[in-house]
Amino acid sequence: MGFDTHTKNLTRALLTVGLLSVAAMPAWAQQPGPGPLSGGGSDYFKLTLTLIFIVGLIFACGWLVRRMAGGTSFNNRHIKVLSVMPLGTREKLMVVKAFDDYLLLGVTTNNINTLHRFDEPPDLTETPLTSPFADRMKGLLKGLDSDPLAKHQKNAKNRSNSGD
Repeated sequence: MGFDTHTKNLTRALLTVGLLSVAAMPAWAQQPGPGPLSGGGSDYFKLTLTLIFIVGLIFACGWLVRRMAGGTSFNNRHIKVLSVMPLGTREKLMVVKAFDDYLLLGVTTNNINTLHRFDEPPDLTETPLTSPFADRMKGLLKGLDSDPLAKHQKNAKNRSNSGD
């Protein structure tokens, strides 16, 4: 299996950064000194600086990989999750736009199933309906003891009349 030009350039850049980082390592990190049991405070200081240098090198390599790859692995221009509805702790429904297709997917821990393919883009701007229980709880939390069931039925009638 051959590498394409982009992968070769990325590999070459990573090797160059690795070699330069080893060559540019501070001289104090390579000098032999007293053993680790000497109890000198400067040994801990050198160890701390070396660890900070290594962690910084890891972050720099990560930044360089993303910069050289152009962010293609993190680029989500063609696939977007439009809506998610959890059904359980590990199951959910998702509306996904993949290129020009709109899909309803069922996602579980073991697989992903296409449940429906929309012919036209779904309207996701509609506000969700509230339940009478939710209205009742809001009223109780506010200290109001109104009749939320009547309010909910009134809202449902208004929505059905506006659709005609």
